[in-house]
Amino acid sequence: MLEKNRIYLLYPPISKQERYSSEIGNAGGEQIPLGIYYLASYLRQNDYEVKVSDAEALKLSTQQILDEIQIFKPKFIGISSTTVAFHRAVEVASEIKQQFNEITIIIGGPHITSNPEHAMSFNEFDYGVLREGEFTLIELLQTLNNNSNLQDVQGIAFRTGNELQITPARPYIANLDSLPFPAFDLINDFRLYSPPPSNYKTLPVINMITSRGCPNQCTFCDNNIFGRKYRERSAEDIVEEIKFLREKYGVREIAFVDDTFLTNKNRIYKLFDLLKSENIHFYWTCMSRINNTDYEFLKFLKSNGCWHISFGIESGDEKILKIIKKNISLEKAREVISWCRHLKIKTKGFFIIGHPTETLITIDKTIKLACDLKLDDIVVTINTPIPGSQQYAEAEKYGTIDKTNWAEFNCWRPVFVPTGLTKEILLKKHREIYRRFYFRLHILIRYFLSFFGKGGLKRFWSVFKASMFIFKKRKNLN
Repeated sequence: MLEKNRIYLLYPPISKQERYSSEIGNAGGEQIPLGIYYLASYLRQNDYEVKVSDAEALKLSTQQILDEIQIFKPKFIGISSTTVAFHRAVEVASEIKQQFNEITIIIGGPHITSNPEHAMSFNEFDYGVLREGEFTLIELLQTLNNNSNLQDVQGIAFRTGNELQITPARPYIANLDSLPFPAFDLINDFRLYSPPPSNYKTLPVINMITSRGCPNQCTFCDNNIFGRKYRERSAEDIVEEIKFLREKYGVREIAFVDDTFLTNKNRIYKLFDLLKSENIHFYWTCMSRINNTDYEFLKFLKSNGCWHISFGIESGDEKILKIIKKNISLEKAREVISWCRHLKIKTKGFFIIGHPTETLITIDKTIKLACDLKLDDIVVTINTPIPGSQQYAEAEKYGTIDKTNWAEFNCWRPVFVPTGLTKEILLKKHREIYRRFYFRLHILIRYFLSFFGKGGLKRFWSVFKASMFIFKKRKNLN
């Protein structure tokens, strides 16, 4: 018999090879999918019994998932899926329906939020939750258990006969401090999760998010789940979670994974002043916009444990930066990276090739910039117009886009090709930028020396496997 207050939350099984379409994924880390664990904690706070399976990190087969469902006997299953993993979400949902037809399956996450018509065209999904899920999922479950009117639930999708119904969007959660911490106790093994080997100093390390919503206007970002209204947790709430993680799980390093962690400087000053008053010090990393930093602020971050910052730079061409509404200058990028180098804060630059209006000349500018900046590492992706983004809506204005296979929308395959370029050129240049950046003597020496430090063997093995990406020839390349 199925328990009406029992729900199984699933992050679908997808391999690194599928996610990255190349061996470069072997150098990547695994981050805790915080969204699904936030859902779990909020469900438990409202008297639901929850089981979470991150099938990607656990490398679960479909049969293993079915076995877990057989034992747990939930009335509801919630699947959170990105666009690139959606085909796996459909496959596992189909198998669940065949074996447990009486179970209600709810799909949530970025793909249905950006493309509800496509997601709900698969009958395996009974209901969809759009945007932030905590409040919406609870209300949907209560409505289903009470046989109430689904039209009264904001932010859901469901079918009435063959007609798709989408209710009005639910307002974003204003007070993030009202949410409980993620249900970390439901994580099977913390050792499954860690950043890439060059992105942490000490273990265990954990990823944390302290805000939602991004106010910036970058055209390649969809912002569908959390929107553009910036909302932040208080410094006090963050301190309590840090204390909890250190005391309960022995966490020694934190990766702040907000896109906008450094946006509110006053909150950052308050956060680390509070930590200092409690004699708490740890190493940490974050991501930041180039425009959110100055030299004195960076000095403060460094003195309070920051040792690594990742910056989105995206292109070496000023005109493209304006087209994609990045709103940064390359002069400022050079200045900030130079400051970080002086303060001994390691830096990573994020770049994209294949922007609208991109040419071989602009790609070569990006390659030159990446090599000229005093960066320690780079991540380069191929521009992928994500459903819901401005670029997705305008893709055919600037080139061609192939929407036949959502599994290719992983930022490592050229589903969008700007006018004047080809898929083969994009793939060739993608490898070239990695080769030219990393195969420089000082970079090679730094990596070689890092193999002799703590975690050196793991670092060596992941870097070795990832390096195969640079040398592997692809079909149809000139």
